Amino acid sequence: MVKELIMMDYAAVMLTVCLLIFIITNNYFHKRVRSLFLVSCVLVLVLVAVDSVEYWTASLDHLSALRVWMSAIGYSLRPAIVFVMIRLMSPQQKKPDWLALPLVINAIIAFSALFTDLAYSYSPDNQFIRGPLGYFAFVTSGFYLVVLLVYTYKMYRLSNISEMYISIVVIAMLMIATTLESVAKCEGMINTMGAVTLVFYYLYLNTQQFKRDALTGALNRRSFYLDAEKNDAGLCAVISIDLNNLKQWNDEYGHAKGDDAIRTLADSLQRALGKNCYLYRTGGDEFMVLCFGKEEKEIEKILSDMRAEMSKTPYACAYGAAYRTEGEEFQKLCSRADRQMYDDKFRMKQEKE
Repeated sequence: MVKELIMMDYAAVMLTVCLLIFIITNNYFHKRVRSLFLVSCVLVLVLVAVDSVEYWTASLDHLSALRVWMSAIGYSLRPAIVFVMIRLMSPQQKKPDWLALPLVINAIIAFSALFTDLAYSYSPDNQFIRGPLGYFAFVTSGFYLVVLLVYTYKMYRLSNISEMYISIVVIAMLMIATTLESVAKCEGMINTMGAVTLVFYYLYLNTQQFKRDALTGALNRRSFYLDAEKNDAGLCAVISIDLNNLKQWNDEYGHAKGDDAIRTLADSLQRALGKNCYLYRTGGDEFMVLCFGKEEKEIEKILSDMRAEMSKTPYACAYGAAYRTEGEEFQKLCSRADRQMYDDKFRMKQEKE
């Protein structure tokens, strides 16, 4: 029995404990992100403990009330782990309130086993009997995995597509683990894959620290040059954007207000971008966009959408777009985009006067 439990849970426990140590000893992430990781790790460890006790009670020749309680807790925790992962995907983004409803319903159904046989029950000789709602916990987990897949797509669609594929593979493995545990009764699959998925997202978020600007979430200056070099053949245009009057906002209202202006600018620009266009913060109030595989009319539409989005805010920007000519060096392309932006800034200043 002990050997079987070790074989079943050792990987999940070691991965989760090591991740807990990393989270506790490193303060790279926002407090909310760290809290979500800690909650996820605790849920995995509790699920391992609960499943171990349930596995032991299942070996008895008589039914124990402890097995019923452990089963109810275990069925409640399985989708809860995936639910917290959804929160981790984009912790700053508000998720719909109804998203927690299946979790609550699942917990009610799971604990109904204490007094009904709707979810499951046990024979006098301790044999498990699945009820009409016995698969609800796995269906709920599957639902949250689909939601996680959708959020993954939204998170990556304006970023690195190769990273999206890696995430999809991880989620697919979690789906397979859920299926194997529910149908083939492969014990411990969800525990192990839950731990693996947590470690993956922790590594992913750590990677993003080096690629993205902490204030806006846009890709940073280093990524700008690396992405341009890596995808040089497909680069068709560069857009240069500069926020107007940032110094005035800082002087009159403080740097916190200036930071709000920069964040608002980044959010507005991101909403206007389409597929294969990527936003980079290259300076204090300076942003650049790399466009790949776009026609000139599509770039003009993006510029129009940018202006429309910014018109909804109290801020204004200057824009410059340069379309790449055959054989043109990247630096020259950027210089042309900057000149167009400064011309636009000068024109806006003249109109204001």
